[in-house]
Order: sequence, then structure tokens, then C-alpha cells
Amino acid sequence: MKKQLTVHPFPHDAESDGFIAALSSAVCAAKKYTDDTPYWCTSKGGYCKKCGGCAGQSLGKTQSSVYHCLLTASGLAFGFDYPEDDCVGAHSIPNIPIGWRWDDDFIANIMDFAGLSFIRCKNKTVAEIRDIVKDSIDSGYPAMAANHSVYPDDMAWVSCWKIVCGYTDDGITVMNYGGGICDETDGAYEDIIVITGEADRADNAVCRQTYFDILKWIHTVLSDSSHDTLENEIMSDLSNVTPENAVMLSYKLMGINGVPIEARWHAAEAFTSRDNLLYSLVDSSSDSAESNKLKAVAEKLADLFFKRYSAEGNNETHGIGWKIWACLNVGPQTGYLPTEESFQLIQQPDVQNKLKRLYKIVFDNDRAVANGIMEILNTVRKEKSNRS
Repeated sequence: MKKQLTVHPFPHDAESDGFIAALSSAVCAAKKYTDDTPYWCTSKGGYCKKCGGCAGQSLGKTQSSVYHCLLTASGLAFGFDYPEDDCVGAHSIPNIPIGWRWDDDFIANIMDFAGLSFIRCKNKTVAEIRDIVKDSIDSGYPAMAANHSVYPDDMAWVSCWKIVCGYTDDGITVMNYGGGICDETDGAYEDIIVITGEADRADNAVCRQTYFDILKWIHTVLSDSSHDTLENEIMSDLSNVTPENAVMLSYKLMGINGVPIEARWHAAEAFTSRDNLLYSLVDSSSDSAESNKLKAVAEKLADLFFKRYSAEGNNETHGIGWKIWACLNVGPQTGYLPTEESFQLIQQPDVQNKLKRLYKIVFDNDRAVANGIMEILNTVRKEKSNRS
């Protein structure tokens, strides 16, 4: 007997976090999203009408929307590195040490946000996994699996997660990073996350976490002391460039830039949509006054995130990131990696000063977003205090 679920390939478009990319495709399958699922087009301010201004309505856009929201609600959109990357000196997200591998509290929160129930298993053979996932797959729910205790190379963290999208008589069917599908009958996996169904909501809530819980966590990440430490480190590095460290600093600064240029854009996309997993927390209140208040907050945040992170020509982080790369002539033409020319450019004082100015804007944008969120949270606290 063989059964295989239809799962959208991952990653789709700009999705650098392999775990979140795999989870986004798994969530789409679990929620039965299709090419006909309504998709909110932020640029048009309404649902996609297949106007031809882009590639048109597709499951890929919905998968990207899920990725925007999962990366944002988890706080991963607001760091300067990804949590499974052990090559950084220190992570820029609270409670994530080097060697961190998606701890149970993190998985519980992100699955709660996605509205799905799950079980997690460790160290199972393919035969054992088949027995564990069969009932869930028969009900339309995929699983995820990875071997990630030790990476064979520095970039293996990007592609270690697979989606278990089916089973055979004597094994499982998996989708690998990149979308390739194959059957497996041998081997084992260290970490398995099985989606078992929709989350049980006795109170009919969309999510146990509220919209304000998500905002508090985002503020915590943005205001973490590691961000100030990193900013000071970057400024010090640029004040002490030498022929001996020019190569190392070029790779370091271009690598750091690769995270916020993409991740903050995902955050802006999450907050500016009016129909996605994040906005469902705004729409969840049955109290009209409460609902209107949440919508007003969401509108204010959409404007803040758009202006600081993605609005063109506004010193927004996405555009500033491209200017940072341009300082060392890095971009798609170089595979987003520095070159021999970059190693010479970074030694020029005017380039160093420009990089300082641009990186300061990136950190200033994060501070502005953190301050905007805190202003909203303080207002909510004051209103609650006044009512009591």
C-alpha cells in the first residue's frame, strides 16, 4: 500500500530558514490550502484577481504567506542570524544558545500559532516512523524529520529538514529541500514532528497566544542586548579594517546583512496583509469593540512595518540592505558573496564610513519598530488599568 500527500515544494522564493520553509509547506498541506485558496494581495489592497501583474494566484503565494507569518510570530524575522547556524559567534535571539535545535517550547508555540496539534519523537528508524505517521497521513497531515545533531558541513542546517509526505509498504516518502521526492526504506531520523490534526480549541480561540503576546515577543527580540552588542561590534570592526582581516570582515558583514534584508521584509509582508495567520488573531474577537481596537492597532503596525522595512526609497531596511551589498559590489552577480574586489573596497575609509552609516539605519529601523510596539503595549496596559 502506498499513499502520498500533495505538498508544495520548499523553499519557495526567498526563504532562507530551511525549517520554517519546510513547516510552511507542511502547514499548507495540513490546512488543505490549494491554488484556489483566497490570497490577499498587499500591493492591490485586496484578494488576488489574477490581474496579471505578477505570476498569478497559486499555492506558492499562500505558502510564502505562511512563511512570512511563522518567521514573524516566532521572532526569527528579527534576528541577525538563523538559530540552527552554529557558525556565528552568538545568536541574536533570546534563549537561543549555539547548538540550539528547536526546543520543545518553541515548537509548541509555533504549532499553536499555526493552529495544529502534533507529537514529537526522537531517534526513530524509517520503519518506526512509517508506523507513527501512517494514521496522520491517511487523514491528510504530513510530518517533518531531520538529522541535525551534527552537521556534515557549515551549511547543512539549511537543508536538513524533510517533509514526510507519504508511506509505502515498507517505508516512507519524503520531500527533500528543493522539492525532490523519494521513497526511503532504511536509515533513521533524530527528530520527527508529526502533525496530527487541527488544534483542539475548547474556547473556539484561533490560538492560545494573543495578538499582543506575539507583539510582546517581537519587542523582546528587537530590544535584546545582543543587538546593541552586534551594532557596536560592527562599528568597531569597520574602524579597524586591515589588509590581514579584510577578507574575514567582508564575509562577516555581507553575511550579517543577508538576514535582515530578507527577514525584515518577511515581517513587513506579514503585518501588511489583511488575511493571513497573523491577522487571524486580529479577526478572532467576537466583541465588536475589541475587534475594532485590534484592527486599529494592526493598521498602525502595518504602516510602521511597511515604512521601516519595505517601503521603497524610505531608508527602509530592505533597500538599505541592497546598498550595503553595493558598497562591496556584492549581489546576485557574485552569488551574494564578496569577491577580491570587495576585499579591496572594504579597506577604503569612505566605504567604511558609508557602511557604518547604512548599518546604523538598519539598527535604527529596528529600534523604531520596537518603540512603536512598546507604545502600543503601554497604551493597552493603561487602558486595562483604567478599567480595573
